[in-house]
Amino acid sequence: MPEATDPNISPSSKFCEFSKLSEQAAEWAVCLSGNQVTSKQRTDFETWLAQDPRHREAYEQVDALWNSVTIRKHWPHTGVKTLIGILVLIGCFYGFPFSQWLADVRTGTGEIRRITLADGSHITLDSGSAVDIAYDPRQRRIILHRGRLLAEVEPDSSRTQRPFIVETRDGTAQALGTRYTVEQTDHDSIVNVLESQVAVATHIHPHQSVTLQAGQSVRMDDGQLQQPEAASPFAASWTQARLIYQDVPLTLVIDDLSRYRNGFLKMNKQAAQLRFTGVLPTDDPAAALSILENALPIHIKQYGGWLTWIDTPT
Repeated sequence: MPEATDPNISPSSKFCEFSKLSEQAAEWAVCLSGNQVTSKQRTDFETWLAQDPRHREAYEQVDALWNSVTIRKHWPHTGVKTLIGILVLIGCFYGFPFSQWLADVRTGTGEIRRITLADGSHITLDSGSAVDIAYDPRQRRIILHRGRLLAEVEPDSSRTQRPFIVETRDGTAQALGTRYTVEQTDHDSIVNVLESQVAVATHIHPHQSVTLQAGQSVRMDDGQLQQPEAASPFAASWTQARLIYQDVPLTLVIDDLSRYRNGFLKMNKQAAQLRFTGVLPTDDPAAALSILENALPIHIKQYGGWLTWIDTPT
């Protein structure tokens, strides 16, 4: 394990360019499990821990996970930590979602959960979402690793008036009011403001923020903020187990429905060109597909329990 040249993030400068906190913590755990830990590595590690309370939390989570492996009882301590650490790091390089597995709160397929936070604020997590909750004396931060959430923010009663921030892979959304949704997809992040205002900025340009008003939406991708647009008036309908659409592409509808069911939901090019207006239940995916089949000129075919294919009549 090479010594850290930049203790701000991780022992490996190449790795830290794209790793998240959990992956950084995993690499430190591997580094420190060896027998040849240098004094500089130990100092760099302590510096990394001190820079942000989330660093220590991430390291403790990873270390606890590894220590819980039962095979550790039969193997030497260093060997097991190094072996598991290598597997973790290989997984990180190939995109395995360790940060999601280690998240403070996760929701399963079809599960929608409303959580009361320490300050009286609430977050509602959609199906298949994962977040870390990082409250400290300086800030109230929710780190969204996957999925989407609705934030309902209460004023901070502490003397420092800590900001409330939702962070995604692409940037941050700081509450200047009460209610907004944040979503992280495979390619971008989307913020919809339902009430008051939200300041949105990317990680690459944190000082170049845009302030969204109620009824506005913005997308962050490739380190850039797109132009704000009108938000859907139904952006938070999923919190009531309903998806409401008004003349939207069927591809968007199918992407949404895929959150609430197992298996693959695919369509042909002709079906993808259709548009839909209506209401679909999230707690009954089969009924939602039936509604689509009755409303649009499509056929839906099931192949085993894992593939659902949507096409148009020939």
